[in-house]
Amino acid sequence: MSSNNRLLQVAGSAALGGFLFGFDVAVINGAIGSVSGAETGFGLDAWATGVVVSIVSLGAAVGAAVAGGAANRLGRVKVMVAAAVLFAISALMSGLSFSFAALVFWRLIGGLGVGISAVIAPAYIAEITPADKRGRFGTLQQLAIAFGIFGAFITNFLLVKATGSADAVGWFGLHTWRWMFISELLPAVLYGIFVIFLPESPRYLVSIGKDSAAERILVSVVEEKDPKARIREIHASLTGSRPRFSDLVDRRYGLRPVVWVALAFAFLIQMAGINNVLLYATDLWTTVGFEGDLSVFIPVLTSVIGIVMTFLGMMVIDRVGRRPLLLWGAIGMFAAMVVSALTFAQGSLSADGVLNLTGAWAVVSLISVHMVYIIFCGTWGVVLWVFLGEVFPNQIRTAGLGLATAGNWIGGTLVTFLFPVLKEYFGLSGTYFVYAFVGALLILLVVRYIPETKGVELEEMSYSTTKGR
Repeated sequence: MSSNNRLLQVAGSAALGGFLFGFDVAVINGAIGSVSGAETGFGLDAWATGVVVSIVSLGAAVGAAVAGGAANRLGRVKVMVAAAVLFAISALMSGLSFSFAALVFWRLIGGLGVGISAVIAPAYIAEITPADKRGRFGTLQQLAIAFGIFGAFITNFLLVKATGSADAVGWFGLHTWRWMFISELLPAVLYGIFVIFLPESPRYLVSIGKDSAAERILVSVVEEKDPKARIREIHASLTGSRPRFSDLVDRRYGLRPVVWVALAFAFLIQMAGINNVLLYATDLWTTVGFEGDLSVFIPVLTSVIGIVMTFLGMMVIDRVGRRPLLLWGAIGMFAAMVVSALTFAQGSLSADGVLNLTGAWAVVSLISVHMVYIIFCGTWGVVLWVFLGEVFPNQIRTAGLGLATAGNWIGGTLVTFLFPVLKEYFGLSGTYFVYAFVGALLILLVVRYIPETKGVELEEMSYSTTKGR
């Protein structure tokens, strides 16, 4: 088997966690209306609905925060197996939850799996691939997320087509929305089987003194021409002690500058409202007049376009670099958010608070909101986990990535929890103007602070050496 094929197999298996990541986050899209309803669900108000949707993000923040330490103690592969188990348990028990509290708890468990996989998969892929291929292989995580989102949307759509609606009673007397959650069980089990057979990260093996095992993996997987020299470089990039969160601390700034940059990068992209295009897609398009199967099918089409854009981003990331993609993406998302906000302002509210858009305004809103997600997939979505997986020096990679990912999901928790409340009190237009403001902050962040990490070996990575590239 060639080096590229072996690397693709290894990185692809690790990235399957991204599929479950995307599936778990998006599956609520088709179920939330029924979960919130009084007849087939739990009769939830806007605040409780926000809790059901956002609790995955909160769990992901916790999972991300502990994943780095766990990976440093147990290894990357064992932690990925643990994430698969959490996904499987959450999928089954969320579908079998018959109280609001139970559903929240089991979705929180799934969120732990999301956070763990979001940290470990990009770190593992970055550590198992050479610098000249790291961008392409690193984007497998985002591609898997995009396929996971598509998988959730198409599963929801097919279940609705088979039973008539998310409220309908399906197999074994369970409502269709419950089968939407349970459908994640199969990919979770497959993910667990795949990752059991993955080789351990050579950089982790070096950190625990298993140089010979690391050398074998560098030869068999990476086809490193001088594995002993690479191992010496890995040793030189470590301090000699086991990586820990205290390594992130800087006496002058509180945290190292690279950590602050990564935190801002990960937090702000969530606060730009990307998740809400996915999580509330069916609810959003019902709100503006697209009902029935069409409101469920539109997100399916969007996710397909997102996959295409992810492929395009994968093709160019190692050619044009990380910063250009981030800058073009931030500008494009900002413009799409402004158009969305202006479009929603043209609608009228009915007595029950539903926004009515007619004619061209409905079409423009459909295009502009989904352009935010489409642009994200080809730019920030492609770069996000690659950048976070490679920007940190070896000594603090998993700890720094864990903290940044926790920040990412804290932002996700806030933005998804607040969306139904903001929509109720300020309308869609006001909500999207807030997202546009965050988009402007993303432009500033890229211009002023985001370094270029293209082509830099992980052993050479530091904020001072990448900032000016």
